[in-house]
Amino acid sequence: MMISKAYFLIVFFLMSCQTVPSASVPEADDKPIQIFKTSLQITVRDNLGNIVEGAEVQIFLNKEDYQKEANPVQGIKYTDDKGRVKFSELDTQEYYINVEKGDMNNYGAGIKTDQLTEKRNNKVTIIIE
Repeated sequence: MMISKAYFLIVFFLMSCQTVPSASVPEADDKPIQIFKTSLQITVRDNLGNIVEGAEVQIFLNKEDYQKEANPVQGIKYTDDKGRVKFSELDTQEYYINVEKGDMNNYGAGIKTDQLTEKRNNKVTIIIE
């Protein structure tokens, strides 16, 4: 009787192993996973150093687009209550920044960033007058 119970348990174990579907592992793609994206955080202040909420901010890839205010990267964004706006998933290059609020702007001063550092939140402060 003991042998038949052992035989039954072995058969049951083997059968249950066959009914469990095997997990398939997807093939890895060639793109590396980028945890940190390159971004640009812009803080806008007036000429007295006060933060400027609700300022219209645009960034451009080149000087010609900046001067014509054409083809902004990611469209228009507005500063929050801390005077900040953030552009994410950017290329590592220089950008031209246009900021306006009412009759204040940054024309002629502080319009171009340094080349952005890859996989970092790059920060810049723009003064508008």
